[in-house]
Amino acid sequence: MNKQLLAAAVATAMLSPVAALADTSVQVYGRAHVTVDWLDDGADDGLNTSSNSSRLGFRANHDLGNNLRAMVQIEQNIRFENGAGNFATRDSFVGLQGDFGMVRLGQFDTPLKIVRGRTDFFGDQIGDARNLTRLRDGYSGSDFDFDTRFRNGIHYRSPTLGGGLVFDLHYSTNTNAGTTVDNDNDALSTSVTYRDGGLYLAAAYERKNESKSDAIRLGARYSFGDFDVAALAQFATIKGSTLGPDQDVNTFGIGGSYKVNAKTTVKAQFYMLDADGDERDANMIAVGLDYRIASPFRLLFAYARTNNDDNATYSMSRGGRDTQLATAAPGLNHSGLSIGFRYGF
Repeated sequence: MNKQLLAAAVATAMLSPVAALADTSVQVYGRAHVTVDWLDDGADDGLNTSSNSSRLGFRANHDLGNNLRAMVQIEQNIRFENGAGNFATRDSFVGLQGDFGMVRLGQFDTPLKIVRGRTDFFGDQIGDARNLTRLRDGYSGSDFDFDTRFRNGIHYRSPTLGGGLVFDLHYSTNTNAGTTVDNDNDALSTSVTYRDGGLYLAAAYERKNESKSDAIRLGARYSFGDFDVAALAQFATIKGSTLGPDQDVNTFGIGGSYKVNAKTTVKAQFYMLDADGDERDANMIAVGLDYRIASPFRLLFAYARTNNDDNATYSMSRGGRDTQLATAAPGLNHSGLSIGFRYGF
């Protein structure tokens, strides 16, 4: 009898995890995006291999009953060109979702950053819109980065309201690593988005409390037939810069793509930056072609160029890329040609 009881106990212990996983969905996913680039910083040029925000991630969610679902994600950057990477460097969080909406805790993209991602036709390529929207290069300092992930994030997303309206509120208790007792480095990012068929509209606001710098970002995208068009406007105020107490920097962009056939898509976008101060404006143009060999595998071709005024220091090959040109010397123009593979799974 004791042996039978022991066997039953062992079997129960072994089967309990299986039963627990019955309502759990687990996914391994990733992207390999590697290109060969000819980059010119206005003074010199050379050939490079770049891994462009390649990633490996793990997702899981579990049905808790009563329309509640627990979820977790761990995602990290993979450096294919250098054979390196760090764990949980990208969107990583734990959260709960239900009829009330969604709550997440961790490190992940802000609502402001997401608006740029959904209107950018060259994300993680040369010509990425972040080259002129994040402003980190032009004003040097992480507190001026308006396309980032918040560390120590607390995020609430509403359920869909009014047939397509969603509200996001994202707060960071401390944008630096480590603990704090004063919340001097906290930050807030929020957005309202609307979707209806092929239409996407968004308005977002973000404030970095260390410097009091803030930005408003408006985005729109519309898909119709084989065409896709998008526009973005950003109105940022940089405070605490060595260039002056308050620097207004406005960035505007427009782009589009056309699906030539089932495998080929051509695309282009143009961004311009208007900044306070003498000769601090810049513009960037990008043109490209995506060739889809099969659903997960693409060949990518792109050309991009950034033109700087005499005191502007922007590039076209920093946003979303692991191999980056250094911050531009004032007044030099950057250009590049990129050819590569992108495989998602």
